[in-house]
Amino acid sequence: MKLSNEEVALHDKMAEKLPELIEEYFQRPEITSVGVSLKTVNDSLTKTLSYTFGVKNKLPLSEVSQAIPLTIFGCPTDVIELEVDPEPLSYEVTEVTTRNEKTDPLIGGISISANGTLRQNGKKMAGSGTLGVMVKKGPDEHPYMLTCAHVLAGVGTELDSDVCQQSKWRTALNYCHNCATLKDYYYENVLVPRGDFKTINVWLDGAIARKGKDRNATIGKVFGAEEIISGFAQIDAFLIGAEVRKSGITSDITTGNVTSITTSLRLTDFNGDQVIANNLVMIQGNSGLFSRPGDSGSAIFTTGDSPQLVGILGGATLSGSPTYASAADAILSKWQDLSF
Repeated sequence: MKLSNEEVALHDKMAEKLPELIEEYFQRPEITSVGVSLKTVNDSLTKTLSYTFGVKNKLPLSEVSQAIPLTIFGCPTDVIELEVDPEPLSYEVTEVTTRNEKTDPLIGGISISANGTLRQNGKKMAGSGTLGVMVKKGPDEHPYMLTCAHVLAGVGTELDSDVCQQSKWRTALNYCHNCATLKDYYYENVLVPRGDFKTINVWLDGAIARKGKDRNATIGKVFGAEEIISGFAQIDAFLIGAEVRKSGITSDITTGNVTSITTSLRLTDFNGDQVIANNLVMIQGNSGLFSRPGDSGSAIFTTGDSPQLVGILGGATLSGSPTYASAADAILSKWQDLSF
């Protein structure tokens, strides 16, 4: 389902118009996302590129007072139901059991948490997320965890805080097997060079934590998957349509396709203020489901030979698909010395 050279050129031309559409359509409260994406027909992906708009509730056209035009700038449009799940972490023991245990060596796809509650969106959060993948960082002999920021951080979270694996909230006495320390995190749009030397805003929900001395680690290995992630994917329109996989603590291993690398989405920051998260990677699950709360932080990687990290799973929508992720180039824009 990957795009041809002509389709990639069309994609990039369409993407140039997105700032205008973002400015116009995010003034409408019912719009949740705007991007260039593969069009969906009868819940199935097509190879047609469209300006795709997310709404909380997709109504019959006869009940819509201000419909999205059928075409914009001469290109087709699409409207999908897309509402971000407001609870991205797991708060109940719904995870695959074996992922929920203390694990040695550390690998991607297992439960982690902060050592304490996190303050996010005006609430105290005591939930579990997923360790994305273990990576190398420059000359440091200690491997690093790569996951998303909202799994390990919130308002006022300090660097060098303990990271728990298994998740603290899945132990009998809320005990933290502190096996790593939080070294850096971002939950914001960051400047990223992408294509033809352009610099764009890309949302980064990412965190890295340095492994301690009491646990081993396997670089690139993900729970339950045969593939070993070997590098970072190039983020461009040739990635659209690619088959990808993730391994998370709630919905296990799922497979889907990249539908967009340019989607802007309404989110809330740690303080509860609304933000527009730009140029997210979007994935449509093959079975309709790609992720659930608790899968946050999972590594999303290409299938086949030499799997590449496409991004880190940021969150699910209420339907479980589509799923959004922070792109690999946003990760490398802040941590250029990460490798496999």
